[in-house]
Amino acid sequence: MNTAADSAAYVLLLFNECSLALLHRDGPGASWQATAGGRVSAAQTLEAVVHEALGRVAGAGGRAVPVATTGGAALYFALVPDAAACTTTGGEWGRFSLLEMAALAEQGELAPELTAVLPAVRAHAIRIPYLNHSESDYIYRFRTEKQRNRSVYRYDEGASRLYQSVLCEAIKRLRRVKERSAAAPALLDFGAVRYVLPSHFGFCLGVQNAIERAYETIAANPGRRVFMLSELIHNPFVNEDLTARGLRFLQSDKGRPLADSATGRALWDDLRRDDIVIIPAFGATDEDKRRLIERGIELNRHDATCMLVEKVWKAARRYGKLGYTVIIHGKHEHEETKATFSNSSIFAPSLIIRDAREAERLAAVIAAPSPEEARAVFAATFAGRHTQGFDPVRDLQRVAVVNQTTLLRNETLRIIDQLERAYSQRYGAVAVAEHLYSESRGDTLCYATQVNQDALGRALELPLDAALVVGGKNSSNTFQLFRLCEKKLGLAAHYIQSERDIVSLAELEHFVFPHHPGDPREGRTERRGFLGPQGASARTVLITGGASCPDGLIQQVVARINGFFPAGQLRPIEQVLAELEAADPKGDDQRC
Repeated sequence: MNTAADSAAYVLLLFNECSLALLHRDGPGASWQATAGGRVSAAQTLEAVVHEALGRVAGAGGRAVPVATTGGAALYFALVPDAAACTTTGGEWGRFSLLEMAALAEQGELAPELTAVLPAVRAHAIRIPYLNHSESDYIYRFRTEKQRNRSVYRYDEGASRLYQSVLCEAIKRLRRVKERSAAAPALLDFGAVRYVLPSHFGFCLGVQNAIERAYETIAANPGRRVFMLSELIHNPFVNEDLTARGLRFLQSDKGRPLADSATGRALWDDLRRDDIVIIPAFGATDEDKRRLIERGIELNRHDATCMLVEKVWKAARRYGKLGYTVIIHGKHEHEETKATFSNSSIFAPSLIIRDAREAERLAAVIAAPSPEEARAVFAATFAGRHTQGFDPVRDLQRVAVVNQTTLLRNETLRIIDQLERAYSQRYGAVAVAEHLYSESRGDTLCYATQVNQDALGRALELPLDAALVVGGKNSSNTFQLFRLCEKKLGLAAHYIQSERDIVSLAELEHFVFPHHPGDPREGRTERRGFLGPQGASARTVLITGGASCPDGLIQQVVARINGFFPAGQLRPIEQVLAELEAADPKGDDQRC
């Protein structure tokens, strides 16, 4: 980008929180002009003139940011959230979205100097909502315990049933001594059946923040249309409850635009300035954000991106600035990985690899004896999953690994190890550090994902007859928990969405997660054996839920299984909870 000082002319656009530009004109029929602009004399500095021009409109609080030099002028943006604070005297003033500005340009109603820089304005639109952010700022930090709005989980009977669980609340209060450290699991002995629940399961802080903000937004904006870019989280029951309250989704979790059922038009095409669009916890691609910015829809106030996802983006940016290519361990079809790739590609050549098998193919590219073979192997495996112009011969010289936050940490570490061996074999062990960033290994994994996996690992050490992992069919972190259970228990590990999938003590409906594209079984539900007929000896069932699984679903699973036994064979839940309360609060006493 050219520096602003290279030009003797400038164009300043002042935006509000909805990314609407403040324009003015002398009167009806005159052309709309930028917030400020003109030429700078030799006796003046460009920065001083722009600062003075901004001060006349926005007061002392505004800050002009140089964006580009284009059309013979230096382009500056400024963001002043409080539009009412702007001084707009003389002539006619108005606020316009970028799409509206483009329409004015087509109609010849935009001043020539503004029309000349409009392509650059649109090209840099993604910067507008974040002009006042530093590199260390997060879009939205987790709420503290005092800031939490737990009332949203008790809006009505439906919300209470979905989100509330006296059982889960007691387990988390007593076993979850430290938020970031796994403790011993809880054993709930109902007599005819026993349950093992890890110390950590269910909603993470990012999901809690997103859910609370979604319910708050709906409640605070009666009469306004509230959309979610895509699914808030990967749980159908949460999303169904939100849609029942008026929320609508613009696109599917795979990015497919959704249409209005009445008109058949894509909802994207019908967005209006006064609509609200919430960004889900997974984040959003710059392309989707740019579409919202261009329509004049406020972004920051309704951006529920998890700060641990944004932490990955910051890591990718840091690696890119250090000259590394960014390798993203993730599923290319997942919203979070798409968003990470979109952010990473701004700063560095970027590539998505799915798993350790693809890491082996990447290692083969690194080891290829000729550039031609390296490019051929790369193209056969990674087409469509890299930045434009990616050259494996050039761009795999120095790499750093980040990951989709919901995957298995051990798999990310295995991928790093595979790359380390590949570079060692190619360049020698002493030269590995020159080619692979290894100061941090897998540290972009979400801590909640990791502690849920660690807590499950402790629970799996106990004698078990079966394991139930509860979560949405498209929940990546839930699947990682299932993989851990399956590794230990084989066919006695089951993936279910809710208690509805438990047919009887003998059978249930198990979901085969689509982990390996092309497997005909995956993505389907199949009938499986569960605990066997009633009357067998007491069985022990492990139950856990992914980071998008509400506590209410866990309790309903327990109630469903208990419902298959005569009441006389079950100990009262009050007695079970009392024993849980009496147990060692650090989780060291398993006699509960």
